[in-house]
Amino acid sequence: MKNIALFALVLFISLQVTAQSQAEAYIKEAQDFLVKKDYKQAHLSLQDAINDINTLLAKQVAESLPADINGLKKDGDSEVNTAAMGMIGGGMQISQRYSNPKNEDNDAEVQIIANSPMLAAMNMYITNPGMMGSEYKSVRVGTTRAILKSETEDDGGKKVRNTEIQIPLTQTLITIQANGFATEKDELDFATKLDLAKIKTALGE
Repeated sequence: MKNIALFALVLFISLQVTAQSQAEAYIKEAQDFLVKKDYKQAHLSLQDAINDINTLLAKQVAESLPADINGLKKDGDSEVNTAAMGMIGGGMQISQRYSNPKNEDNDAEVQIIANSPMLAAMNMYITNPGMMGSEYKSVRVGTTRAILKSETEDDGGKKVRNTEIQIPLTQTLITIQANGFATEKDELDFATKLDLAKIKTALGE
């Protein structure tokens, strides 16, 4: 239980958050429960603090995403979700749509799932290509290994590419749904411009 108390103290001292955050209040609440030796409630309060910090971090990462990638522009604000991730072990989910103002068939959605236990399964596929189905292929986004799945649909006589790219980082999975790109190279160029190194730095990986 001393570890819980130490964790709460470190968070309380080191965390500098905005007035909108409830993290400091949750940490103070956890300290009060520790004094009462109500360790279960202290644990729950610390989890609430972590969820709140995850929300702040997710918003910071979302704001760091490029406003324009190869002619596609951010379409509205990023969606941030930490509550749902808490149900599968923690983490955060960030979604951002991009659209091409000159081509309504060309758009992309970027989803970032950070600090998720799902990464173990994805890394297993990355390191064992034989486990992937024939519709998947191993590609590189910059120097990072990724998985790509693409299909071409007939949209009113017009052929349209729909591609999914999954990029696992250390503790983060980035999924890109790319629609209406001319070639695989264009899709990978889009993925590279996300600046994976910057995202990893923002997430502390």
